[in-house]
Amino acid sequence: MARGGPGSYRLRMNDSEIEAEIHTLRDGGLLMQLDGNSHVLYAEEEAAGTRLLIDGRTCLLQNDHDPSKLMAETPCKLLRYLVVDGSHVDADTPYAEVEVMKMCMPLLSPSSGKIHFNMSEGQAMQSGELIARLDLDDPSAVRKAEPFHGSFPILGPPTAISGKVHQRCAASLNAARMILAGYEHNIDEVVQNLLSCLDNPELPFLQWQECFAVLANRLPKDLRYELETRYKEFEGIANRQIVEFPAKILRRILEAHLNYCPDKERGAQERLVEPLTSLVKSYERGRESHARIIVQGLFEEYLSVEELFSDNIQADVIERLRLQYKKDLLKIVDIVLSRQGIRSKNKLILRLLEQLVYPNPAAYRDQLIRFSTLNHTNYSELALKASQLLEQTKLSELRSSIARSLSELEMFTEEGENMDTPKRKSAINERMEALVDAPLAVEDALVGLFDHSDHTLQRRVVETYVRRLYQPYLVKGSVRMQWHRSGLIASWQFLDEHVQRKNRSEDEFSKRNEGKWGAMVVIKSLHFLPTVVAAALREATNNWQAVVPDQSIHAATSGNMMHIALAGINNQMSLLQDSGDEDQAQERVDKLAKILKEKEVSSSLRNAGVGVVSCIIQRDEGRGPIRHSFHWSTEKLYYVEQPLLRHLEPPLSIYLELDKLKDYENIRYTPSRDRQWHIYTVVDKLLPVQRMFLRTFVRQPVSNEGLTVYDQGETRSLWTLSFTSRSILRSLMSALEELELNAHNSATKSDHAHMYLYILREQQINDLLPYNQRVDVSSGDEEATVEKILDEMACEINASVGVRMHRLGVCEWEIKLWISSEGNANGAWRVAVKNVTGHTCIVHIYREVEDSTKETVVYSSTSNDSPLHGLPVNSQYNPLGVLDRKRLLARRSSTTYCYDFPLAFEAALNKSWTPHSGINKPKDKPILRVTELIFADKKGNWGTPLTPIERQPGLNDIGMVAWRIEMSTPEFPSGRTIFVVSNDVTFKNGSFGPREDAFFQAVTNIACAEKLPLIYLAANSGARIGVAEEVKSCFKVGWSDETNPERGFQYVYLTPEDYARIEASVIAHELKLSSGEIRWVIDTIVGKEDGLGVESLTGSGAIASAYSKAYRETFTVTYVTGRTVGIGAYLARLGMRCIQRLDQPIILTGFSALNKLLGREVYSSHMQLGGPKIMATNGVVHLTVSDDLEGISSILKWLSFVPPYSGGPLPVLRPLDPPERAVEYLPETSCDPRAAICGSVDGHGKWLGGMFDRDSFIETLEGWARTVVTGRAKLGGIPVGIVAVETQTMMQVIPADPGQLDSHERVVPQAGQVWFPDSATKTAQALMDFNMEGLPLFILANWRGFSGGQRDLFEGILQAGSTIVENLRTYGQPVFIYIPMMGELRGGAWVVVDSKINPDHVEMYAEKTAKGNVLEPEGLIEIKFRNRELLECMGRLDPELINLKSKLKDSPNGEDLQRKIKAREKKLLPLYTQIATKFGELHDTSLRMAAKGVIKEVVEWQNSRNFFYKRLYRRVVEDGLVKTLRDAAGQHFDYKSARDTIKQWFLNSEIGGGGESSWADDEAFFSWREDSRNYEEKLHELRVQRMLLQFSSLGNSTMDLRALPQALAALLEKADPSIRDQLIDELREVLH
Repeated sequence: MARGGPGSYRLRMNDSEIEAEIHTLRDGGLLMQLDGNSHVLYAEEEAAGTRLLIDGRTCLLQNDHDPSKLMAETPCKLLRYLVVDGSHVDADTPYAEVEVMKMCMPLLSPSSGKIHFNMSEGQAMQSGELIARLDLDDPSAVRKAEPFHGSFPILGPPTAISGKVHQRCAASLNAARMILAGYEHNIDEVVQNLLSCLDNPELPFLQWQECFAVLANRLPKDLRYELETRYKEFEGIANRQIVEFPAKILRRILEAHLNYCPDKERGAQERLVEPLTSLVKSYERGRESHARIIVQGLFEEYLSVEELFSDNIQADVIERLRLQYKKDLLKIVDIVLSRQGIRSKNKLILRLLEQLVYPNPAAYRDQLIRFSTLNHTNYSELALKASQLLEQTKLSELRSSIARSLSELEMFTEEGENMDTPKRKSAINERMEALVDAPLAVEDALVGLFDHSDHTLQRRVVETYVRRLYQPYLVKGSVRMQWHRSGLIASWQFLDEHVQRKNRSEDEFSKRNEGKWGAMVVIKSLHFLPTVVAAALREATNNWQAVVPDQSIHAATSGNMMHIALAGINNQMSLLQDSGDEDQAQERVDKLAKILKEKEVSSSLRNAGVGVVSCIIQRDEGRGPIRHSFHWSTEKLYYVEQPLLRHLEPPLSIYLELDKLKDYENIRYTPSRDRQWHIYTVVDKLLPVQRMFLRTFVRQPVSNEGLTVYDQGETRSLWTLSFTSRSILRSLMSALEELELNAHNSATKSDHAHMYLYILREQQINDLLPYNQRVDVSSGDEEATVEKILDEMACEINASVGVRMHRLGVCEWEIKLWISSEGNANGAWRVAVKNVTGHTCIVHIYREVEDSTKETVVYSSTSNDSPLHGLPVNSQYNPLGVLDRKRLLARRSSTTYCYDFPLAFEAALNKSWTPHSGINKPKDKPILRVTELIFADKKGNWGTPLTPIERQPGLNDIGMVAWRIEMSTPEFPSGRTIFVVSNDVTFKNGSFGPREDAFFQAVTNIACAEKLPLIYLAANSGARIGVAEEVKSCFKVGWSDETNPERGFQYVYLTPEDYARIEASVIAHELKLSSGEIRWVIDTIVGKEDGLGVESLTGSGAIASAYSKAYRETFTVTYVTGRTVGIGAYLARLGMRCIQRLDQPIILTGFSALNKLLGREVYSSHMQLGGPKIMATNGVVHLTVSDDLEGISSILKWLSFVPPYSGGPLPVLRPLDPPERAVEYLPETSCDPRAAICGSVDGHGKWLGGMFDRDSFIETLEGWARTVVTGRAKLGGIPVGIVAVETQTMMQVIPADPGQLDSHERVVPQAGQVWFPDSATKTAQALMDFNMEGLPLFILANWRGFSGGQRDLFEGILQAGSTIVENLRTYGQPVFIYIPMMGELRGGAWVVVDSKINPDHVEMYAEKTAKGNVLEPEGLIEIKFRNRELLECMGRLDPELINLKSKLKDSPNGEDLQRKIKAREKKLLPLYTQIATKFGELHDTSLRMAAKGVIKEVVEWQNSRNFFYKRLYRRVVEDGLVKTLRDAAGQHFDYKSARDTIKQWFLNSEIGGGGESSWADDEAFFSWREDSRNYEEKLHELRVQRMLLQFSSLGNSTMDLRALPQALAALLEKADPSIRDQLIDELREVLH
């Protein structure tokens, strides 16, 4: 069954087909149109089947029930049969057991009979598979469904369709629209019918008749009469002959009518005649115009859907559409249905492009541009076709522009006077030079003008072509033209390329024997070839002899060139269409070769020293010319076509160094759309890697005068770059566009691309520098200067396009250029760039020098370790090396090769220095030093120590690598050290085997021992799995029945020979058959390799423990740079801090395995399971990044907040934002947490500063629990952790689980200023992270309490709140809790952050406007100011009530007074409720908090930054001294005792003599702290007391005392020699 539309169906059966249309009726029935008739259907499901009521007649479709087939109802695994095959089973008795979702279930027989097994035991089954068959005891009791072999009767269409052309057109157009909507039709038939109808001259007349007939009775009489009259005039003629539809006349009539209508009626009349107006407008420019409108409408329908999905993930697009069309979900269904028919849609659009757009692509330019930008595998063919059609229009425009530029028509001045001859000649020459230098498809456009009727223009075109072709080796002024009766002849002289190239004049040329000559003939038929070639040779040799009179005409080794241009689009060669068919191409080549083999032609060419014959064949305007090169073969003695050089003129092929590709076979050539890049695709022999070599000439236009189509479409200004850089970058951007166009085309997409750019124009040194820079160097160090400039230029270009290159597989690019100077930099240079990660590159600069020993030109580098140094410049390209192959494997996994991450660290580190210009970057050493760590033993395993090594990348023999990295950061210019451990995704997919686990644990242990940060770069496939390959290749099967394997097997065994060979890999027992054969039945497979099963799991457990421990003992960060699975996902969580790349998942099980388990296609990608949309919203991932450089930069940014080692000093930088700056952001109604932290920009663009340093806040866990904001910032350059509160209501989105059909997405609103289970957990997690990192903590407390609903309590709000208390209690750094401006802290929220939880470290403050209490005032008065008390307050305060109540006492009958009192109280109650609320609010103020001592001080909001900076700095300094004291005295000395001791020391000093006021004086304390003499002696006394305490404990044990001398001896042995002698002398004094 196929659907042709929303209600159209086509049913196919046994080569027959019928079509029906079905519409739903309001009463639930269906109206079916079949064979031109209508039928009403009703259906009802019954136990026996489906009952149909068709036109009042009943029909029962019985359910298919065949008890003889025992089928699997769900996906399951057949564990075992419970009966014997061929035995009898009774009805409702179990015959087998299956496993479904890890549950064991019996299968019951539906009937009695003899069973025959179809499946083997242990086999996995899908739903509907046949398990067994039953030979029923009573077959007659069951009617089986039999296959129907007949066919449908021959029926007509559902509705009658007239054969008239307009109705067929409407039907074809509707079918085309249905195809675009995702339905099925015969595309070729639809397109053919549509085109034939659109081209039919009767179509507009019939359409007008149909439309006019509908509207005629509603049209005004005058208008109807005039339209009918004018139409019938033409209709009568149209019946006799073909005439154009009178669209313009009819439109004028309609417009005239509307113009004369009264204003009140005009709108209604416009709507009435709108169908007629639209029709005549579409035909106003003829049938072509109407067809274009129709096709453009179809294109728009296609693009409206597919542009949504281009370059986007389908799931993301559908998610956006779901939000966009919340109230119209059927719209999304229509879009998705259309998307599913993408193949049919593409086929339809391609047919339309070929049939209708190809003749006139310019009319469809806008839509072709949109087609060409579609970026997905689905659109590769369509985008390529659209791009080719666009280039076709550009080529036509370029051809016209060149014709105008070189013609005489533009040789007039602005005053209209004709220019004089010298000026005209100069102007023409300038325009020819501009064409020579233009980076456009000028060659192809010039060839298109070879047959121009203007002979003057034709000569200029040919000369321009020659000058461009031979630039810059053409001898100036040597081009000569001559007319022959058969065509145009041109001749010229040119030079060979030379290492010491100079611009030589004709005089120099005549003195040297380096020149060659070239000739071109332009003919319209190959019949003229022999005579015109002979004439051309005479002309060329005569000119040659005139220049070099002593030179012999014949030279066996001469490399003279002959170009044969076959002009005229109707020539016999151009008729052989160059469709890419190799047979057609070969036919064309054979015809040309046959002519060149003719003795007359061949001998004359060879005798004249012609080594190469080039044939150029002009084609029609829309396509470029065809080119073939024929080289003289000394073996065959005739000219042979070179397939490699096809499509290129001979000079260009030499300069592009195509000889380097000769070792490759099956080279595929692809021209770029602008023909400036020549693309060659090859396959490496060693490894099936598809490589691409792109070659181009860099042409540098000085101006684009006269070329109106010159437009490179650059999106940014390139004028900050040098002249040379701009030219290179322009060429590279063009190449990258070509690669993007072919990125989804498997035939041309490359795994590894190499670009070669040859700059034709000689460069001056100043050309290499930006416009505003100049260099002045002496000739002696000119070479070194140029080398440095080229290196910087290459790095600058790579920074611009490196990422895009890397994404498209461009791994290397090379530039050749000539530098003209008077110094030693003069000559040819080469710049070779290896694009390693996209963000980083390796640049090598070479000179071209002549090697006299090899008589060749070689690469020469000042550093002899460069890879190409000493190699000939024309040496063949080598297959990819090991390192490049591994990089390729990593790139296929969408990650960076592990050994390239040190380069990324270096690039990110250099980037991190940019904002800190005031800090001196170390110059005496590199800012990054990387040392690889490996096992000390080659067979390293558990317990093997690690050792540093210097070696080349890629030599690892396990799937895990590690480095010790010493780097100079702005925070620690002298250096800090980190450990980095990474999966090698190119080694067994980065899986964790036992050796990898042991290595990871060893690195983790070193990092913990040295307390240094540990960075884990995750890209893996989880724990390693495998099978014993040595057993797999030789085991045999013991069948239940050797003659019938379908009956299953009993065991797996080895032959005695195989068992003897691999005995160590298995545990087996011997089985001797009755035939005497011995078999070793395998009981267990052990395997010779480690890492096949459970040993990988036990290793995973070990590293999980080690990494969890590392989080507690040092700083850990996991960066998910590639897919991370299983244990890799657990490590990402166990290290707590996790950064995830946006395109890489964190998963436990692959989506395909889950689909198999669920028995249906539920998940479509790993990203659905563990992408950022899941992991960044559930608290696993702290940060997300778009690429690896951003990931490494985020790691370094994170490290900038962290001490160099666990427990070390904080990384404090001189602040760029002054600490004394006031807080300018002022909350109006509620406090925006992010603005309070880092400031915001007001409506006038002014930045309003927050509490912390500008641009220093890094928010983490942003997507999870969004009612709390957490992150790290700096205050006066001091790093701190921050917890703040979101005041706005946030929406928590709980996604639907595709695995549960009844699941749906839930959006739960979460109020601001309230702790929910997730946000409380986030707060607790942040506190733990900050504490582990040794950061001071700021909590901008603004909570009204905890959410205490049933669901919240169920989800663990109590547990999360308790964890906050515990993490705050154990916090070891200064904590500042501040209730900000407009903030409040109440109830349980106050309890969990109160300063008494951790009085040693927590200080609590509040802003003047802050509030705090148990309950909010409204709640307080409900309890403490009830209505009775409000009435008492009224009676006490309101004079009128006081008066009424006094009157009531004196009045014997006070009912009236009582009513008045009640009315007054009712009137005043709302007011007094407000008064009570205000009374309650007065209990909440910050002044009361300070008075009660629950906060330390009230801090003004605007002064809070300065205040907290001073307080933070004081506490950090104090804590540093406390740590020093506790290290001296021992950890039994608690924090409070240590702080009190320091305070006592200070107060006892001269500086602190002022008592408590001195202790509060920060300056006095800092002055005392700076002078270590104030406390050094006291610290020494504490150390003595600590040692005394330790030695005192020794006295309690005789054994310890006896071990003391040996321990002292060992201690002295380890001591520094300079201290050892002093210690011994002092010990002697003590002992004596």
